[in-house]
Amino acid sequence: MDIKIHDANRDYVIVSWKPPNTTTEGPILGYFVDKCEVGTENWTQCNDHPIKICKYPVSGLFEGHSYYFRIRAVNSQGISKPSRMSDPIAALDPTEFERLHGKLDVVSYHDDVEADGKPPGAPSGIYASETDRTYVVLSWKCMADSGAWQRVNTQIPIRSPRYAVFDLAEGKQYKFRVLSANMYGVSEPSEPTGPIETQELKGVPSAPGQVISTRETNTSVLIQWAPPKEPNNLIGYYIDQCVKGSKDWTSANHKPHKNTKFVVSGLTTGETYMFRVQAINELGLSDESQESAPLTVKAALISQFRTAFSAHPSAPYDIAMLNCDGHSMVLNWKKPSHSGGANIKEYYVDKRRSGTTMWREVHIKPITERLYKVEGLTEGAVYQFQVYAANLAGLGRASKHSADYSCEAWTMPEPGYLKNCVCLSMCIQGSQEVSCVVDEKSGDIVLSFESCQLNEGSQFIWKKDYKEITDFSKGVVIKTEGSHSKLIFKNAEKEDFGTYSVSVTNTEGVSSSYTISAEELAKMLALSYDIRHPIIPLKSELAYKILERGRMRFWLQAEEISSNVTYKFFANNKELSGMGHDVSSGIIEFIMDHFTEENEGTFTCQITDGGGKAQSSLVLIGDAFKAALAEADYQRREYIRVKEGPHFSEFLSLQVGDDCSVSLVCKVANLKKESAFHWYKEDTEIIPDVKPDLGSGVCKLPIKLFSLKTAGVYKATISDDRGKDMSQIDISGKASAAELVIKCTATGIQLQCHMKYYTSEMNITWCHGETKLSHSDKMMIGGTPAMATMEVIEPVEKDKGMYSIVITDRENSHKRTLDLSGEDRGKVVGGLPDVVTIMEKKTLSLTCTVCGDPKPQVSWLKNGAEVEPDDQYVVSLDQGKFASLTIKGVSMEDSGRYTMIVQNKYGGESVDIVVSVTAVYHK
Repeated sequence: MDIKIHDANRDYVIVSWKPPNTTTEGPILGYFVDKCEVGTENWTQCNDHPIKICKYPVSGLFEGHSYYFRIRAVNSQGISKPSRMSDPIAALDPTEFERLHGKLDVVSYHDDVEADGKPPGAPSGIYASETDRTYVVLSWKCMADSGAWQRVNTQIPIRSPRYAVFDLAEGKQYKFRVLSANMYGVSEPSEPTGPIETQELKGVPSAPGQVISTRETNTSVLIQWAPPKEPNNLIGYYIDQCVKGSKDWTSANHKPHKNTKFVVSGLTTGETYMFRVQAINELGLSDESQESAPLTVKAALISQFRTAFSAHPSAPYDIAMLNCDGHSMVLNWKKPSHSGGANIKEYYVDKRRSGTTMWREVHIKPITERLYKVEGLTEGAVYQFQVYAANLAGLGRASKHSADYSCEAWTMPEPGYLKNCVCLSMCIQGSQEVSCVVDEKSGDIVLSFESCQLNEGSQFIWKKDYKEITDFSKGVVIKTEGSHSKLIFKNAEKEDFGTYSVSVTNTEGVSSSYTISAEELAKMLALSYDIRHPIIPLKSELAYKILERGRMRFWLQAEEISSNVTYKFFANNKELSGMGHDVSSGIIEFIMDHFTEENEGTFTCQITDGGGKAQSSLVLIGDAFKAALAEADYQRREYIRVKEGPHFSEFLSLQVGDDCSVSLVCKVANLKKESAFHWYKEDTEIIPDVKPDLGSGVCKLPIKLFSLKTAGVYKATISDDRGKDMSQIDISGKASAAELVIKCTATGIQLQCHMKYYTSEMNITWCHGETKLSHSDKMMIGGTPAMATMEVIEPVEKDKGMYSIVITDRENSHKRTLDLSGEDRGKVVGGLPDVVTIMEKKTLSLTCTVCGDPKPQVSWLKNGAEVEPDDQYVVSLDQGKFASLTIKGVSMEDSGRYTMIVQNKYGGESVDIVVSVTAVYHK
């Protein structure tokens, strides 16, 4: 929370933040700081290892460039979502900014006087402008003819008389001096500073004292506590709440609270709560305070002996509408009959659509007058309003809601006094400022201006960057009605940022302007897109349920769907057919009869209904997939057991012997004498030379002369009068051999050559140098239908060298080699999370550090398929050690399992990351 930038300079800034509240999560171990240059979407990680304090100096910035920053917290379970990004900050010397604005005497920052042929004079006035635990910021003065400054410790030139010295010891004293240089030499050193001591932070604060809770209103409680005895540079407090008996603690505030009093709002009337408090500083959170005594939430009793200033005001009344222009309404109301003994300081206004129950605030800051213009309303909609009054004792009851007011522009003339009142209201509420909104219906970006002064013949003149707008070919429209003028962008583009101004002719200089930044425009364009491409709200995201006989039911539930709804279901990017839906419940489902190991991955459902769309994905990999598969297998076996029928206890698989012989193998169970077993290929029965041995439960089908001709879909069935079960396997594809890769095992080093499958035409030969290898206890040669392997058991020095595999058949020969002379294979040092959750339209940056000698190559896979770089997917490898995959504008289709493979000629490794993209819903 609360990211701030300190001491911004030409090549570094100091970033600070406040730690999050951890109620049920594990303790925070540290933080990562990320930066992104303005104008790009590439987030890069600034620190290699998590830092423990909430402050970090970021160096290596480029002068004149602007940056955003964000923070991620780390605990034992992983890395948090990123914080909100900071405001943009430019890498400029503060003194440069002041000099340009005439706040400093002119100082020569270039070698303007080098013709004198002399070194510069010595700096003076050096002092520490900021001290912290591990760094100090030095400032000094320089001579007018000093030329360019230079950092003598790193030989990196600096041009400003200000520099942060990092990596100092905490709580120690230092002295500093500075030298200046130009092309003619180095000055004498400045006078050294006096002793400068870095700060010492002892630790987190001690726990706050006793927490006392008292009744406030029927939905809020006032809690108070004693400050910690050891504050240790206290930042503030986090307050947690819990329903009595539940032990389910939740945060009552998300930003640190500085005072020792806090009103917890939004509580349930009649419920009993307990409260606790934690103090925080840069190092983290204190121990929790003792829990408060349980308190039941109900309105505080107002005794006749309470002071005159302790009662809340009564409700305002008689809400009236004074004017409506079709987009806003001017309201006023009467003050409460009873002020509660104190002056009424503030009013709060809520609105709702007529016929609905949800009230919403129409402003953030309180209102001090009984007159308010409610803006941003929908033309033709009907609204109701309610008003609260507040005094020193707090917020009073809400007024009775207003009558139904239709948002339709008034056309009848108003009385003079009312027109003056309305005009005054508009001026008070800032109506003479240009506002910028995205129309809730059309998605148009609208700049709006209303003038309190308007004379006969007055016209509104709109300009961009102070040039009148005359080109309306790209969907820019100016619409003026009375005193209200709008500049409407029907087809706004990302190049439309800039300063827009409007002036009113025949007035005393009425004008206003509004600057749309590139960042603000990007957000409005995203909101415009969402309005024009609405998302179908979902009650339930895609989930699964295991049905009888191990079938899998994938389902989701929309808030509402019509009979015209269409949908698609994908399993690992392969579309499947057979979905169904129920309009009354909004449920869409797909039943998968056979759930096997091949189904590990990502399942996605895409819905289209009218102009609305929705998408939801379910990732089933790793332990989650294994658990689902185990449960499906159990349900299937249990069904067969209950039905007392024959079944496959192990499905068909391909078995390759040491001699490269190939067989199909399966296991059957729950048989009797009458049980019949059959083999099929492409639905044509195969009669084997040797009948299956059902007594052993293991059935094998040798495939003679295994080749492309024998590839296809094989099936086995087991049946009797009690039922029938079936298993099948697909053996197809083109023969190929990948490059040799190396994998470390518990017993040695294994060389692997990935293939589609073995065939009888193939002859496999392994060599070490020129020596042909044969299977032994030292060299274990084997493989599967998809991979040939050779493992060196307990390798020693003489096992180094060049290894090769030669694969030959009647038509082709494949040779792959690998040099095992070195040991520094490609490795992932760290930085990648196991799971990433990100919202739609954001930019995802997966970044980590890799190593190896020679420098490794990096590739990325998505659900097993190689990622092809394009405008959306950006792959980079900086300095041979910083690997990243950036996905711009992520969508639901980007969910799935991503694999980063790093390897060099000595081997490598891979890391899997599960990416889950969540939808953004707009009401």
